[in-house]
Parts: sequence; C-alpha cells; structure tokens
Amino acid sequence: MYLSELIKKPIFNHNGEKIGKLSDVLVSSEAPYPIIKSLIMDKTDKTQFNVPWNQIEELGKTIILKSDLKNISEYQTKKGDINLLRDVLDRQVVDIEDKKIRRVNDLKLSATNGYYHVIGVDIGIHGILRRLGLTRIVKTIGVKGQEDLIGWNDIDTVHSDYSKLKLKVPKQKIKKLHPADIAEIVDQLGLNESMTILNSLDDESAADTLEEVSPERQVSLLAGMDSKRAADLLDEMSPDDAADLLSDLPEEKAEELLELMEPSESRDLRKLLEYPENTAGGIMTTEYVYVNENLNAREVLNELRNVAQDVETIYYIYVKSNNGDLMGVISLRELLLAEPEKKILDFMHSDVIKVDVREDQYEVAKKIAKYNLIALPVVENEKKIRGIITVDDAIDIVLPTAWKKRVPRMFR
Repeated sequence: MYLSELIKKPIFNHNGEKIGKLSDVLVSSEAPYPIIKSLIMDKTDKTQFNVPWNQIEELGKTIILKSDLKNISEYQTKKGDINLLRDVLDRQVVDIEDKKIRRVNDLKLSATNGYYHVIGVDIGIHGILRRLGLTRIVKTIGVKGQEDLIGWNDIDTVHSDYSKLKLKVPKQKIKKLHPADIAEIVDQLGLNESMTILNSLDDESAADTLEEVSPERQVSLLAGMDSKRAADLLDEMSPDDAADLLSDLPEEKAEELLELMEPSESRDLRKLLEYPENTAGGIMTTEYVYVNENLNAREVLNELRNVAQDVETIYYIYVKSNNGDLMGVISLRELLLAEPEKKILDFMHSDVIKVDVREDQYEVAKKIAKYNLIALPVVENEKKIRGIITVDDAIDIVLPTAWKKRVPRMFR
C-alpha cells in the first residue's frame, strides 16, 4: 500500500456513516521502520480529529473506525512523531548510488503483526503517476517499470529532527564520494542541507568539496558557517581557490577569516589578494615545488618526499638560485631518469617559459595552450617566482562561468 492511495480516502464509523476523509498519517520513529500511530481526519464539519491506531477497524480500500468519534479519545502527538504528508512527501533525498538529488514521490507501507510500517520512499516516476491517478492509463498503453524505492533505514534526518526530514545522508557513504560529486549534490540542495553535508565531512574533505562548489554557493556556505570552521577550511583549500573565495566575501568578513587562519596561510593569501583578479597574480597558486640550484637528483627526490603533500602539482620542479631567482625547470620524468648524483644544473631547462604577475589571464591561458604546459611559473621583476598557474586554472578562464570549478583536478 502507498500513502497516496490513502490520502483523501473517506473514513466511516462502525455504522457505515461517512464522517470525514484522511488528511495525513502520523507515525512514530521509535521503531527502525516507523509504525502508524494515528490517522489525521478532516471531519465533515471542517475540523480535524487525530484517530489513534487502536481505533482503526479497517485500513485499505476503505477506512472504518471501531466506534463513534464521541467514544474515542483523540491521539496526543508525541515527540518524534512524523506527519508523513506534511514532513516527508515531496522532500528531497540524496541518492548516493546515482549521486543525484531525488524527491520523495510516495511512501510505501506494509502490514506486519497488526500494525502498518513505513518501509521505504518511492523516488520513481510511478510514484508521481500514482498520485496523479494515471497508473491505470499507463498500464493500458503498456508502459512498464519497476518501483524505485529507497528503504526507510537508508533515510537520515537533519539533526535527528523528524519534522525536518529531508536527506538521505549515510555519512559513512557520502564521505566516499569524489568531492566533485559531493559538490554537485551540495549545489542542488538548500543552504541548510548543504551545511549539514559539509559539517559531516572532515576539514580536508570539506575543503576539497568547497573548491568544487559553484562560486555563488561557496560564498553563502562560508558566510553561513562558524567563522573558525570557515577559517580551517580556507587553510585546507588551494591558495588560489581560497583567495578567489575571499575576494567575493564582504571585506569585513574576509578580514575576520584571515585573522583566524594559520599565519603562514593567511600571509600567502594576503599577497594573492593584492593582485587584480584578472591577472596572472590573481589566479596563481603559491603552492609549487622548488629546489636549490646546488642539489643533485637524489637530493631533489628526497626534498620532494618532504613537500609533495603540501603542493598542488609536482609535475614540474622549479630551480632557484641562492638569491631566489628562477633559474630553470625540470619535469618529474626527467628527474626520475637522471643519475642520482647528477647535479640539477646539468639537466635543467634554463630557458623557462613564464609570465609576469601583471599579465592578463587570457594571455596566460593562451600561453599554456600554445606550449602544451601543465603549469606555468609566474614571476615578478622577470626573475622572482611568485607562484604557478596550473592547466585546470587556465581552462577555468576560457570556459563559460557556469562551468567554472567543474574541471577535474587531475594533476593534484
């Protein structure tokens, strides 16, 4: 039996007189599969009456009470009770398997040991057709399909408040999704539900997810969460993404978050925020691998093991002089093929393709495409390297705004 088959069904007393119609079903959350505790009836005189389950003689094609209403004590709603029509039907659920937002189109009920339980939510097209009364027509024209159910035990609630039941968020499962998939779900949900998902993730996962969320939603989420948590997430984000996000926030809020961040991370972001948004400096990241000119291949590999976890890409390794000037670049492949004791100066590329911090972002994207680069160093005063721009950031520049932040981070 489905909820849609019961709602608005006439209710009769034990003498067969119509006394009203069903307007909602109240269930208790005490059992894993909620039990119907009462039927909420719209009486013929336009008032409501909450009929306790023990006074229901028949529930099916007809609804019949055991006695007259005057002999029935009305059911008193308890904490944890759920109004199925009001609180559950048409709510959003997260389909973990297909990584999509679904809507509760109907609820399936099943009789067990004299009680009716809610056993699942119908998220399929047949739930909609059933509510529209089109099931018979669909069968007549030969349309077939299986019911599309999510078991009730896969339903979770926001802060365990059953009156705000909205999400299927098995937190142990959602954490296994790719951040881009979680971000797509977050973009489709309301702000409160999005916050619930982010709050279920650790700082690193939440930061990775936030990087993939649309810019407008990023601002709303960061502005709506606890300032310390927001600062922690900014600490975990790539500097270029964090700087972009901070630049979209009100100046006072951005300054508050910068003060709460780790000093070194905050310092890097303040430098990035000094550059105009549409320049190389405005889109670069300060997380890159560089080594001193005096090292050999073996020493460079050892250095990589120490810093690899804190940088965005390690495909290119940049070589700095003792006074901090950019001298050359090597690829990871070249490093792995080099003799361990070979000096890095002997096999680096000294003619480095680079851009100035003030160069327009579109020119940067063109240069990355022209030379087929994975990353491009950004310099100031021709020699001082300030950061790098990765190919995914370059693609973000040329893609339509709606697709920004949706590019795979394949080089992390």
